[in-house]
Amino acid sequence: MTEQPASTDPAPLNELEEKLVQSGESESDPVDVILSFLNSEVYLASEEAPENADANVEPLILSNADGDPVLAVFSHPSRVDEQFRAAAPNILGTQGAAIIANIGDELGLVINPSAAFGFEINPEGIANIKRDFRRADEPAAPVPE
Repeated sequence: MTEQPASTDPAPLNELEEKLVQSGESESDPVDVILSFLNSEVYLASEEAPENADANVEPLILSNADGDPVLAVFSHPSRVDEQFRAAAPNILGTQGAAIIANIGDELGLVINPSAAFGFEINPEGIANIKRDFRRADEPAAPVPE
């Protein structure tokens, strides 16, 4: 995870943002941030509004500092900067776990781009989350004999 540069954002607006702020402290556990993300409602910006609840959306994809594609995810609708709203004005809520479950293998993820409360996860990090974390009601993977 790569932290985003600090800005003049107001205080944290929800539990996920509180965990993001705490992640900057030396004694914080990154697992807390990941669990909070997976269990929180997060937001995507999309150019088109979905026609129904089951419709696919084309979320906002940005390029990181290395030029690699990253899915833009926001911890609160107010964290969607005007520059992103201009390109993708529809803000859609979903669970962080749903994003991780459905993100492609070649795509990274950035939470709150251009905001004080955020970080980036590369595709390898997303694969590790998919491997290491599961819902509490999901059965554990079988242990090879």
